[in-house]
Amino acid sequence: MYSIYAAGINPEDPLSVLEIGDVEPKPTPQEWVDVEVKAMSLNHHDVWALRGQALRAEQVPMILGTDAAGIAPDGTRVVVHAVIGTPVRGDETLDPKRSLLSEVYPGTFAERVRVPASNLIPLPESMGFEEASCLPTAYLTAYRMLSTKSGTQPGDTVLIQGAGGGVSTAAIVLGKAMGLRVWVTSRDTAKGEWATTIGADEAFELGARLPDRGDAVI
Repeated sequence: MYSIYAAGINPEDPLSVLEIGDVEPKPTPQEWVDVEVKAMSLNHHDVWALRGQALRAEQVPMILGTDAAGIAPDGTRVVVHAVIGTPVRGDETLDPKRSLLSEVYPGTFAERVRVPASNLIPLPESMGFEEASCLPTAYLTAYRMLSTKSGTQPGDTVLIQGAGGGVSTAAIVLGKAMGLRVWVTSRDTAKGEWATTIGADEAFELGARLPDRGDAVI
Protein backbone atom coordinates (compact mmCIF):
# COMPACT_ATOMS: atom_id res chain seq x y z
CA MET A 1 0.00 0.00 0.00
CA TYR A 2 1.30 3.46 -0.89
CA SER A 3 2.31 5.07 2.40
CA ILE A 4 4.64 7.40 4.26
CA TYR A 5 6.55 5.26 6.72
CA ALA A 6 9.50 4.94 9.07
CA ALA A 7 12.05 2.70 7.36
CA GLY A 8 14.35 2.82 10.37
CA ILE A 9 15.23 4.74 13.52
CA ASN A 10 17.65 7.68 13.62
CA PRO A 11 17.67 9.95 16.70
CA GLU A 12 20.11 12.41 15.11
CA ASP A 13 18.65 12.68 11.61
CA PRO A 14 15.04 11.47 11.74
CA LEU A 15 14.13 12.54 8.21
CA SER A 16 16.84 10.29 6.79
CA VAL A 17 14.69 7.24 7.62
CA LEU A 18 11.43 8.68 6.29
CA GLU A 19 10.30 6.85 3.15
CA ILE A 20 7.41 7.22 0.71
CA GLY A 21 6.31 4.22 -1.32
CA ASP A 22 4.65 0.84 -1.19
CA VAL A 23 4.90 -1.06 2.07
CA GLU A 24 2.99 -4.03 3.46
CA PRO A 25 0.89 -2.91 6.47
CA LYS A 26 1.32 -4.82 9.71
CA PRO A 27 -1.60 -7.10 10.62
CA THR A 28 -4.58 -5.71 12.52
CA PRO A 29 -7.48 -7.49 14.24
CA GLN A 30 -9.90 -9.04 11.76
CA GLU A 31 -12.93 -7.17 13.11
CA TRP A 32 -11.40 -3.75 12.42
CA VAL A 33 -12.68 -1.72 9.47
CA ASP A 34 -10.98 0.05 6.57
CA VAL A 35 -11.21 3.80 6.17
CA GLU A 36 -10.38 5.43 2.85
CA VAL A 37 -8.09 8.28 3.92
CA LYS A 38 -8.99 11.66 2.43
CA ALA A 39 -6.77 13.84 4.63
CA MET A 40 -4.23 13.34 7.38
CA SER A 41 -2.28 15.73 9.60
CA LEU A 42 1.23 15.92 10.98
CA ASN A 43 2.03 15.79 14.68
CA HIS A 44 5.32 16.01 16.55
CA HIS A 45 4.63 12.39 17.43
CA ASP A 46 5.67 11.49 13.87
CA VAL A 47 9.14 12.95 14.50
CA TRP A 48 9.34 11.11 17.82
CA ALA A 49 8.63 7.86 16.00
CA LEU A 50 11.46 8.45 13.53
CA ARG A 51 13.79 9.24 16.44
CA GLY A 52 12.87 6.02 18.24
CA GLN A 53 10.93 7.67 21.06
CA ALA A 54 7.59 6.19 19.96
CA LEU A 55 8.88 3.16 18.02
CA ARG A 56 11.42 0.42 18.54
CA ALA A 57 13.83 -0.68 15.83
CA GLU A 58 12.18 -4.10 15.54
CA GLN A 59 8.83 -2.44 14.68
CA VAL A 60 9.95 -0.79 11.45
CA PRO A 61 8.90 -0.40 8.75
CA MET A 62 5.88 1.29 10.31
CA ILE A 63 3.33 3.50 8.57
CA LEU A 64 3.33 6.85 10.36
CA GLY A 65 0.46 9.17 11.28
CA THR A 66 -2.00 9.38 14.15
CA ASP A 67 -4.76 11.54 12.67
CA ALA A 68 -6.99 11.23 9.61
CA ALA A 69 -10.42 11.83 8.17
CA GLY A 70 -12.02 9.87 5.38
CA ILE A 71 -14.76 7.55 4.22
CA ALA A 72 -16.01 4.56 6.24
CA PRO A 73 -17.06 1.27 4.59
CA ASP A 74 -20.72 2.38 4.56
CA GLY A 75 -19.88 5.67 2.83
CA THR A 76 -20.09 7.80 5.97
CA ARG A 77 -17.69 10.73 6.29
CA VAL A 78 -15.68 10.16 9.48
CA VAL A 79 -12.80 11.41 11.57
CA VAL A 80 -10.55 8.74 13.07
CA HIS A 81 -9.96 8.64 16.85
CA ALA A 82 -6.25 7.89 17.25
CA VAL A 83 -6.18 6.08 20.62
CA ILE A 84 -6.26 2.29 20.52
CA GLY A 85 -7.06 0.39 23.70
CA THR A 86 -7.49 -3.18 24.85
CA PRO A 87 -11.12 -4.21 24.14
CA VAL A 88 -11.67 -5.73 27.58
CA ARG A 89 -10.66 -2.48 29.28
CA GLY A 90 -13.55 -0.39 27.98
CA ASP A 91 -12.59 3.29 27.90
CA GLU A 92 -9.29 3.32 26.01
CA THR A 93 -8.20 6.59 27.62
CA LEU A 94 -8.02 4.76 30.98
CA ASP A 95 -6.18 1.75 29.56
CA PRO A 96 -2.53 1.65 30.76
CA LYS A 97 -1.68 -0.36 27.62
CA ARG A 98 -3.28 2.10 25.22
CA SER A 99 -1.36 3.24 22.17
CA LEU A 100 -1.66 5.74 19.37
CA LEU A 101 -1.94 4.71 15.75
CA SER A 102 1.58 4.17 14.33
CA GLU A 103 2.95 2.94 17.69
CA VAL A 104 1.68 -0.65 17.53
CA TYR A 105 -0.64 -0.68 14.53
CA PRO A 106 -0.18 1.06 11.15
CA GLY A 107 -0.86 4.78 11.09
CA THR A 108 -2.85 7.11 8.90
CA PHE A 109 -0.28 8.24 6.31
CA ALA A 110 -1.57 5.81 3.71
CA GLU A 111 -4.35 5.22 1.20
CA ARG A 112 -6.30 3.35 3.90
CA VAL A 113 -6.14 2.86 7.64
CA ARG A 114 -7.70 0.03 9.68
CA VAL A 115 -9.19 0.86 13.06
CA PRO A 116 -11.90 -0.41 15.43
CA ALA A 117 -15.35 0.68 14.25
CA SER A 118 -15.79 2.41 17.62
CA ASN A 119 -12.93 4.76 16.66
CA LEU A 120 -14.95 6.29 13.83
CA ILE A 121 -16.72 9.57 14.58
CA PRO A 122 -19.29 10.91 12.08
CA LEU A 123 -18.11 14.08 10.39
CA PRO A 124 -20.67 16.84 9.76
CA GLU A 125 -20.99 18.12 6.21
CA SER A 126 -20.06 21.58 7.44
CA MET A 127 -16.48 20.47 8.16
CA GLY A 128 -13.94 19.52 5.52
CA PHE A 129 -11.65 16.49 5.68
CA GLU A 130 -8.55 18.67 6.04
CA GLU A 131 -9.83 20.53 9.10
CA ALA A 132 -11.18 17.35 10.69
CA SER A 133 -7.89 15.51 10.30
CA CYS A 134 -6.22 18.12 12.53
CA LEU A 135 -8.58 17.56 15.45
CA PRO A 136 -7.95 14.25 17.25
CA THR A 137 -4.49 14.34 18.82
CA ALA A 138 -3.99 18.09 19.29
CA TYR A 139 -7.52 18.95 20.37
CA LEU A 140 -7.96 16.00 22.74
CA THR A 141 -4.60 16.83 24.34
CA ALA A 142 -5.58 20.47 24.78
CA TYR A 143 -9.04 19.58 26.08
CA ARG A 144 -7.60 17.23 28.70
CA MET A 145 -5.12 19.90 29.80
CA LEU A 146 -7.86 22.48 30.21
CA SER A 147 -10.69 20.36 31.60
CA THR A 148 -8.91 17.70 33.66
CA LYS A 149 -5.32 18.57 34.47
CA SER A 150 -5.56 22.32 35.10
CA GLY A 151 -8.89 22.43 36.93
CA THR A 152 -9.78 25.75 35.32
CA GLN A 153 -13.28 27.20 35.58
CA PRO A 154 -15.08 29.81 33.44
CA GLY A 155 -13.59 33.21 34.17
CA ASP A 156 -10.14 31.84 35.05
CA THR A 157 -7.01 32.94 33.20
CA VAL A 158 -4.91 30.45 31.26
CA LEU A 159 -1.48 31.28 29.86
CA ILE A 160 -0.65 29.34 26.69
CA GLN A 161 3.01 29.28 25.73
CA GLY A 162 4.23 29.06 22.16
CA ALA A 163 1.35 30.35 20.05
CA GLY A 164 1.23 28.69 16.64
CA GLY A 165 1.68 25.00 17.43
CA GLY A 166 -1.06 22.41 17.11
CA VAL A 167 -1.81 21.93 20.81
CA SER A 168 -1.48 25.63 21.61
CA THR A 169 -3.86 26.52 18.76
CA ALA A 170 -6.36 23.98 20.06
CA ALA A 171 -5.98 25.30 23.61
CA ILE A 172 -6.69 28.86 22.47
CA VAL A 173 -9.86 27.89 20.61
CA LEU A 174 -11.13 25.53 23.31
CA GLY A 175 -10.15 27.83 26.17
CA LYS A 176 -12.14 30.68 24.70
CA ALA A 177 -15.13 28.37 24.13
CA MET A 178 -14.90 27.25 27.78
CA GLY A 179 -15.18 30.82 29.03
CA LEU A 180 -11.55 31.32 30.02
CA ARG A 181 -9.47 34.45 29.69
CA VAL A 182 -6.76 33.35 27.27
CA TRP A 183 -3.26 34.81 27.24
CA VAL A 184 -0.53 33.63 24.90
CA THR A 185 3.22 34.13 24.60
CA SER A 186 5.34 33.83 21.49
CA ARG A 187 8.79 34.72 20.21
CA ASP A 188 7.12 35.59 16.91
CA THR A 189 5.03 38.78 16.97
CA ALA A 190 3.04 37.69 13.91
CA LYS A 191 2.06 34.42 15.59
CA GLY A 192 0.98 36.28 18.70
CA GLU A 193 -1.16 38.64 16.65
CA TRP A 194 -2.65 35.69 14.77
CA ALA A 195 -3.54 34.03 18.09
CA THR A 196 -5.75 37.00 18.96
CA THR A 197 -7.77 36.41 15.79
CA ILE A 198 -8.74 32.88 16.89
CA GLY A 199 -9.64 33.64 20.49
CA ALA A 200 -6.67 34.82 22.56
CA ASP A 201 -7.51 37.88 24.64
CA GLU A 202 -3.93 39.15 24.77
CA ALA A 203 -0.56 38.19 23.31
CA PHE A 204 2.76 38.88 25.03
CA GLU A 205 6.38 38.64 24.01
CA LEU A 206 8.20 35.71 25.57
CA GLY A 207 9.59 36.80 28.94
CA ALA A 208 7.38 39.88 29.22
CA ARG A 209 5.92 40.77 32.60
CA LEU A 210 2.26 39.77 32.76
CA PRO A 211 -0.38 42.16 34.16
CA ASP A 212 -1.82 39.55 36.50
CA ARG A 213 -1.28 36.04 37.77
CA GLY A 214 -2.80 33.24 35.70
CA ASP A 215 -4.69 30.24 37.04
CA ALA A 216 -3.05 27.73 34.71
CA VAL A 217 -0.10 27.53 32.33
CA ILE A 218 -0.03 25.34 29.22
